[in-house]
Amino acid sequence: MIAASILLASPSILIYGGLLVDGSGSAPREANVRIQGSRIVEIGALRRLPGETVIAAKGFVVCPGFIDAHSHALGGIEKEPTAISQLSQGITTAVAGQDGGWSQPVAKEFADILRIKPTINFAMFSGHGGLRAEVMGKDYKRVATTAEIERMKTLLAADMKAGALGLSSGLEYDPGYYSNTDEIVQLAKVARQGMYISHVRDEADKAMDAFQELSKIGKEGSLPAQISHIKLGSKAVWNKTSDVIKLIEKEHLTADVYPYTYWQSTIAALSPSRDWENDEIWVKALDDVGGAQNVRLSTYTPNPAWVGKTIAEIAQTTGRTPIKIIQEILLTTNEEGRQSVVVTAMQESDLVKFVRHPKIMFCSDGSIGGSHPRGAGTFPRILSKYVREQKVLTVQEAIRKMTSFPAQTFKLKNRGLLKKGYIADIVIFSLSKIADHATPSDSKALSTGVRDVFVNGVHTMSQGKLTGLRAGTPIFRDR
Repeated sequence: MIAASILLASPSILIYGGLLVDGSGSAPREANVRIQGSRIVEIGALRRLPGETVIAAKGFVVCPGFIDAHSHALGGIEKEPTAISQLSQGITTAVAGQDGGWSQPVAKEFADILRIKPTINFAMFSGHGGLRAEVMGKDYKRVATTAEIERMKTLLAADMKAGALGLSSGLEYDPGYYSNTDEIVQLAKVARQGMYISHVRDEADKAMDAFQELSKIGKEGSLPAQISHIKLGSKAVWNKTSDVIKLIEKEHLTADVYPYTYWQSTIAALSPSRDWENDEIWVKALDDVGGAQNVRLSTYTPNPAWVGKTIAEIAQTTGRTPIKIIQEILLTTNEEGRQSVVVTAMQESDLVKFVRHPKIMFCSDGSIGGSHPRGAGTFPRILSKYVREQKVLTVQEAIRKMTSFPAQTFKLKNRGLLKKGYIADIVIFSLSKIADHATPSDSKALSTGVRDVFVNGVHTMSQGKLTGLRAGTPIFRDR
């Protein structure tokens, strides 16, 4: 029986009969969830109130909305505010500003989100690489001066005041590539109310050195540190997962991972060297990933006919060597134009260990309409492949790593749990049917199995279809 005190002044929604997985890691249980406005107001053995909308969920999992710990969806949100590739995965919050990216102050990014009003929420990091570019312009191939670092710190402090989650970096990319550790430490100290997250300097041969640099920055900056899209991306470090996990546990680090053995980036990321005319660096780079047949061009504006082909295939059809093809791609896009590659370079056995570890959350590292399938398939892939099929994780542990763990790590207040008083970001999905369908050749294919999604209490997806309602909002760091 419902107490009289629960009689509500405005219409409410009752999600009835579902299997509740609350995000805490606790075992699933049968329970109903009542939403009023943007909040969860009751959980338990509830009966329908007069005038209340009932969402039948028998046979479905009811859980918090998924938090994509490393997302590039913000770049396409103005063109596609429905974010269907994210919403159909159950993602209700995307964490943006990653890899050191920054094109304008976080306050302006948040204002743009409010103007666009997308279907999903966005939280933001302030990006070191963009701050560096803003201050140093094209003269960035050197260590920053004290005065330049001070100017970066001023920009970062404004971002933190605006609600940024902390500082991100992309030290494998220009212009962050040319920074030294001390520069990052000085900035990290400004972000110490939040955290530091990094696409580290090297995800291949020198990955351990790069992870240790991240740990040092966290320690000296007095803030938590997280490894972005953690991977061991070359033969030299394959099967070294135990060493990485020991470092994570010893130094109290966190990480995020996507469930694929192939990464996507610029072709320059194949090697940490910038001596691109030196053939020897590419001999090693291709050997490290198993050969030119494992490097597939996913974007190339100077010659779109090459897109979708491997470097080995392009070399064969043009009668040139794979190394000359790589050098041409770099030369023709160095000043303008775009290029990217999908590279199969990781071991499934290493990936499984990262997926299983309790201090490693999940991310897509994906974009809207991107050329890597992670953008449309990450979260259903985890639930179908690693939970339902391989039983690497229980459903409650997988959902904890998708919800409360990132919410707590990033300081997202009142999110990540199905709990009275919390924001009603809620997903209803079929564990027996959820599946990813995106592939390298069809990267935009949408996932299936997510039936209903509520964002800030608004029924954004119903029966697998968009409702047309868009309730996404900026999310600020809890202070």
